[in-house]
Amino acid sequence: MRQSVALAGGVAERLRFSVSQLWETVAGLRLLSRPDRSAAHDRWTGWARERLVRLDREPRFRLLRWLVTTASTVPEFLIVTPGLRTVPVETELAAVVSTPAGRVRDSITGTFGDGKLPPDVLRIVEHPEESAAALAEVLAECHKLIIDPIWPRLAGVLEGDVEWRGKQLVEFGLPHVAPRLHDSVRWRSGSLVIGDPEQAETLSAHDRDVVLIPSAFLWPDVYLRYTPHRIALCYPARGFGSLWQRTAVASDRSLEAVIGRTRARLLRTLDRPWTVSELASLLTITSGAVSQHLSALRAAGLVVSRRSGKEVTSLRTALGHALVDGQLPESSF
Repeated sequence: MRQSVALAGGVAERLRFSVSQLWETVAGLRLLSRPDRSAAHDRWTGWARERLVRLDREPRFRLLRWLVTTASTVPEFLIVTPGLRTVPVETELAAVVSTPAGRVRDSITGTFGDGKLPPDVLRIVEHPEESAAALAEVLAECHKLIIDPIWPRLAGVLEGDVEWRGKQLVEFGLPHVAPRLHDSVRWRSGSLVIGDPEQAETLSAHDRDVVLIPSAFLWPDVYLRYTPHRIALCYPARGFGSLWQRTAVASDRSLEAVIGRTRARLLRTLDRPWTVSELASLLTITSGAVSQHLSALRAAGLVVSRRSGKEVTSLRTALGHALVDGQLPESSF
């Protein structure tokens, strides 16, 4: 990322949020290379390193790890900016594969310079399309090993962050939201400034979407990606520090005693996104009753909901997971 940047020209009008499994995969790999920054994720990092041992002898994995951890930035073709609120990771990986050869080369030289490159990295410059496809395969394997098993919990934190900041944006506006993304971000004279305002390079956001992407693994950094079509600002998500905390496991009856039988059933069901009609059919209650109970669970921070086309889906937050499980699923840790 450039050290200091001011995004000008209609930022507020083109601002939106997105959640990306690919960005979390890359951010997770970077975190694993920085033990000094992983205290809040100690349980996850130990588990993730064990899961990745099987790839340690794989040359393509070692190359990917070098690419995403060596410099202060990541080659941009490896972190596609999402075009929608949520995008299947398969779609993101397909975009990596289809990156134009020139952009792959520019990403490498832009990140590591034009000097002498290691032989494996030089091969990317010489064979960009083949290399992008190979690296996408390794990214897919890393995602499968260290992100996919815990994605429901991560998604709860990330979607919860988006919902909270979205409400703040509607109620108070971007000048209020911007400085709360990160201590290096602020709103000044109609521009979104990242870094030192006095040293900031002004970049136009005209005709580009400005996408805000929360990450559980990015703290204490913030990351800016600037492309001809979209500008992405990745920032630390709220509540990431409580992701892996253990709490006492609630029994069925104790949970029901606290929030009621129907809400307890709803909360236990929401380990993946469900629509109101699906929940009503599953639990044999009316759609109106489901909506009322979901509203109460959202107000308590236990559930997050989002619109996808004509449907609204709901999912447990990290707090909801902690109340139901008390810990991550045994299959994951």
